[in-house]
Order: sequence, then structure tokens, then C-alpha cells
Amino acid sequence: MTSRSILIVDDEANQRLMVEQALRTLAVDCHIATAASGQEALDALAVCSPDLIITDYHMPMMNGLELIEQVRQRQIASRIILITAYSSPELYEAAQYLHVDHYLTKPVPLTLLRRLAIAALDD
Repeated sequence: MTSRSILIVDDEANQRLMVEQALRTLAVDCHIATAASGQEALDALAVCSPDLIITDYHMPMMNGLELIEQVRQRQIASRIILITAYSSPELYEAAQYLHVDHYLTKPVPLTLLRRLAIAALDD
């Protein structure tokens, strides 16, 4: 299998680090990059298209849905996991409309996140 890639987007450094460390234990050859904002993520996406994007919803300047909308408009074929502490039926519907692969509510069990990441990278 060729090397796969994941982009983790979260404005909270400790959350980015926790997710990154959890995914470093995956038994697949995988490059993991991080971004502290939606704009930083878009800058990274201009250079390469990761196989999986894991993004937080609540971020300043550009929230996770706005980022996902940009990803979809640019026709980037990444799988997407949206994580939120602010779940609502409206947010869930918007995520479904943007074809988010998984919508998770915090706190997210790291075992679940690993399992979903492996499944996304295996496709």
C-alpha cells in the first residue's frame, strides 16, 4: 500500500496533538499534517490532497463546515470526519448535505477515531 495522508484541523493545540498522537499508532504507512485554522488547512490543501481530513467544527474565522464547503467546491476527494462539541440537528443536516463521512460529538473515543481513520484510508 502506498503512503496515505491525514490532515487534522483544530484551533486548539492540545486537541490537534491528542488526535495526532492517537493516529500515529495506526498500522498503516501514513503522513499526518496539522493545521491550526481553516485558512491554514486551505493553504495545505493547495499543495496536496490528503486521503482524510479530520476537522473540528468550532473554530474562529472559518468553522469546520465552511472549511468543508471550500474542500467540496475545490473538488478535493478527501474523506472527512467532522468533530463537534456543539451538536444540533441543523449542524448534522448541513454536514450530511456536504457529504461528511462521519459526524462525531465530543468527547470522541480515540478507539472509534482510529477505526474510522483506518476504514477511510483503506478505501
